[in-house]
Amino acid sequence: MSRTRRRSIVLGVLAALLALALFGWIVGYERLVATVASLDPLPFSLGFLAAAAAMGCRYLALSALLDVRPRFAAALAYLRGFYGQQLLPVGNLAGPVLIAYSMETVTGISTERGLPATVITQAATFLGSTTVALAGSLLLLAGGHRALLPVAGVLAAVSALWLGLLIALIAGVDLDPIAHGIGTALRRTLGRFSERVASRADPETIDNTLAEFDDARRLIRDDPARVVLAFAWVLVSWVLFSLPAVTTGIALGVPVPLTVALVAVPVSDLLNFIPVPGGVGGVEAAMAGLFVAVGGVNGAAAVVIAFCVRLCTYWFVLLLGGTATTLAAARRS
Repeated sequence: MSRTRRRSIVLGVLAALLALALFGWIVGYERLVATVASLDPLPFSLGFLAAAAAMGCRYLALSALLDVRPRFAAALAYLRGFYGQQLLPVGNLAGPVLIAYSMETVTGISTERGLPATVITQAATFLGSTTVALAGSLLLLAGGHRALLPVAGVLAAVSALWLGLLIALIAGVDLDPIAHGIGTALRRTLGRFSERVASRADPETIDNTLAEFDDARRLIRDDPARVVLAFAWVLVSWVLFSLPAVTTGIALGVPVPLTVALVAVPVSDLLNFIPVPGGVGGVEAAMAGLFVAVGGVNGAAAVVIAFCVRLCTYWFVLLLGGTATTLAAARRS
């Protein structure tokens, strides 16, 4: 591992821990620890199993796109790449490359061939989050929660935007002028104040990104059944990632309906775009707010439930990724 990458990972971990510490300070460490200690361990532990199963579904989605048989070693490689994605401050941008490179070391599939699959998996993950959240919102609307109508409208618009982009990719719409036009606008505005934005909007960077999308488009057009199967696995993974909210609510004695969890967990996860590893701090706060606003959960209980959900879906997954990285290194030795 290069010194630059090691430094980036160390800084990422420190940033995540700082964000978590700030979150705990705002909530109150003593109250948070005391409440977590009072949880019923049996239902709470089911949340960790659900998170592990969700990661398995994500790996099966990528396996379907790569058209390879699931293997334990390849699953370790996937978790290792995902581990790097979660640690790096810009992991959601670099995630497909990290996972493709990690999978290459085990499967023998070149990064050039694996990258389109990881790009599609990443896109399916974002589309899946809005799809599951939209389904949860519609179910709540059907149950009489009319206040969620604007939320459902926004989620429907985002889903339509994702589908429109997918259709445009499949249909072969020339995205180059649009992408370069947006890049030029970014360089002339935000790029004047941020070197990162300027570098991301550089014409060469945009061309490389468009090339990745071209490869992904060919994969979609050549075998759409594999893409549909992968998306189905992603949807299952989002339902499983939402279950820890339900199991933690049971463990705390504060029921959280699955429909509420299907809205709160995927929507708050969209904050992973912020430049902090795993969106630590912002995701917890947003999730707690959604539990209060959508589910009518008590504020203090909502904070504890959000924290416990993240224990299952982020910190536990991070532990799995670190363990997989260690095991993969040991197997290579």
